[in-house]
Amino acid sequence: MIVALLSLLLSQQVYAPTEFTQVTGASLQARFDSGVAQGMRGTDDTFWVAYRFPVRAGVRVQTWENSTNISISSSTSSDGIEWIPNDNEIQRVGIFLLLSKSDGSVQRPRLINLNQNFRVHDRKVYWLGEPNAEESLTLLSKFVTDSRHQYASTFAHFMTLHDSANAAPLLLRIARDTTLNTNVRTAVINSLGREASRSMGAELEKLASDPSSDIQRSAVGAISRRPDDESIPALIKIAKDHPNANVRRSAIQYLGQKKDPRILDFFEQLLKKK
Repeated sequence: MIVALLSLLLSQQVYAPTEFTQVTGASLQARFDSGVAQGMRGTDDTFWVAYRFPVRAGVRVQTWENSTNISISSSTSSDGIEWIPNDNEIQRVGIFLLLSKSDGSVQRPRLINLNQNFRVHDRKVYWLGEPNAEESLTLLSKFVTDSRHQYASTFAHFMTLHDSANAAPLLLRIARDTTLNTNVRTAVINSLGREASRSMGAELEKLASDPSSDIQRSAVGAISRRPDDESIPALIKIAKDHPNANVRRSAIQYLGQKKDPRILDFFEQLLKKK
């Protein structure tokens, strides 16, 4: 038994980043297709396809075990204390996609901090290089809009981390597309709630009037995650005027989770009406 175990351990393959299989091609899509084809011809049941993408300023990714900790720029608590990252190291982040040999489907997506010292056990990594943000966004958007995909919200979140002014407008177009699966649109709307652009708050308010009640509620939830100066006035307006009673209740519930004098005034007005 011990001999068999030692034999198994010795047979395992370990790959450092310098030992990843380099995939060539004229575009990210071409390299992705080539990497998938190579992996499906290999002997492993699953394999990784990975690349580095341009990260927008302020994003910090740390990956340990099976979790990823992402911080974006500074953060301010409700009592006005602000924490500012003091790590000036250029952030290098890779998207790693674990694919199945049987059909090339994504089994798991991961972000990896490429500045960390890591190795990959048991599976080959097909490395697609460092495409520009637009190529990466185009590839990820295809994963997002595939209604069969269980990781739509993950890929939408990855898109918001890109250093590109086109990330939010592209996600917004997906969120507005009424031909898509509601779950996909909801996943994208949730990601837009975390998007830094102030214009996204106004766009989410428009989505709160979408014909689908599920999309309406998702938009309200996304609005609630916006900064208070944006979210509180929008939620109060929705709680007062939205034609859907369930959506009004959702807005009221989200307001109840915040601390602000404007919310107390609004609740007092509600009580006076009863």
